[in-house]
Amino acid sequence: MKYWKLAALTLISGFFVGCSSIQTPESAESLALRLDLDTCRASSLLEVPPKVVVITPAISLPDQMRCSSSSQSGGATGCERIPGLRFPAVEEDLNAEPRAQLFSACLMVKRYSVQPVIASAPSTHTLQTTKSLPASPASLTAKTTEGLAAPEIVASTTVSTDMLESLRSRPWQGIKDCDTCPRMVLIPSGSFNMGSTASPSEQPVHTVKLRSFLLGKYEVTQAEWQAVMGKNPSANTSCGRRCPVERVTWNQAQEFLKRLNSRTGLNFRLPSEAEWEYAARAGQDTRAQDEAFQTLKNFAWYNGNSGGEAHPVGQKIPNAFGLHDMQGNVWEWVEDAQYDNYQGAHPAGLARQVSSPKQEKRILRGGSYFDNPKSLRTSHRNADEPDAVYVFFGLRVARDLEPATRQVERSDPSSSKPQ
Repeated sequence: MKYWKLAALTLISGFFVGCSSIQTPESAESLALRLDLDTCRASSLLEVPPKVVVITPAISLPDQMRCSSSSQSGGATGCERIPGLRFPAVEEDLNAEPRAQLFSACLMVKRYSVQPVIASAPSTHTLQTTKSLPASPASLTAKTTEGLAAPEIVASTTVSTDMLESLRSRPWQGIKDCDTCPRMVLIPSGSFNMGSTASPSEQPVHTVKLRSFLLGKYEVTQAEWQAVMGKNPSANTSCGRRCPVERVTWNQAQEFLKRLNSRTGLNFRLPSEAEWEYAARAGQDTRAQDEAFQTLKNFAWYNGNSGGEAHPVGQKIPNAFGLHDMQGNVWEWVEDAQYDNYQGAHPAGLARQVSSPKQEKRILRGGSYFDNPKSLRTSHRNADEPDAVYVFFGLRVARDLEPATRQVERSDPSSSKPQ
């Protein structure tokens, strides 16, 4: 190519890059959201200052000398110093969890006024009374919604009456079933219109009626995964123990749940696709539309603000149910197998299965730090093989209020063909 042509192309490409980097003025709504984030972050840090301990001391390997002789210099020997490897210390902030709770509570007060969260939602989102809850053991009734003194092993397979009352008064705060268990938020029973007209795979839009269930307030963290599995598969371990675990397959997620249930005696599971979308919407329309990208940055980590990596959970504004990072950060596996569309979907939102789940793709929801806003729409569907592993695949857990795990639906292959 002629030099003048190359120069012209360079100038033209530079012009378009420059145009694409022009920042539009921040909207009043986005500015208000950002100020809320900054205010709550500062106040929570002031109230609960860091308490950092060293988990693994820094390691510095000694420098080495490498010498060699050169025939060109008459056999003289030349040496050079090779710097030794340096590994920084691994530290942990013991106050990260209580500070995150205070930060979340501050945002709930500012954005949703906390108490009206349930009352102001549609009537179908009103909390329903569970009449068949058994008496709870002392180990559970003594536990607060903060969960800071949670027992390591919990024998009960239900939510106690006291815990349920705490969840009703502050459902967004959540509970912890053990020290290393994910914090769970009570999602009220209700109905919603699932799907959208944006894609054939999201149709038909249909009504789903769900009962109350528990869902992780955050994505499963690296610390929570390692406590159960004994190792951390994440590529971005330098992000910290409160970063979402990633490089997790659907099959590995099932093994994690199996071990967590064996340890606690509870019935943790992946949410169904319908449960996930219902919880993500939280009685509202999706925020991840193109025209709302300026406010999206206050709720989610995506390719426009993530810097190309995952971030610690709970750093953005939660939705009206008190759930953080339902959009962005990492994709979240759900229980369902992939189907072409919602033909034959269960009206109660049960997960859709096939006869050979190991051979079928599974659904992921929510988008990630790597994706654009369109992939973060609450109705958007993604799918991959159950053994697929990527640096932006993670999970969020669910749990039933009843002792027994719900029976998943065996979908009729004739009604909708799996891809």
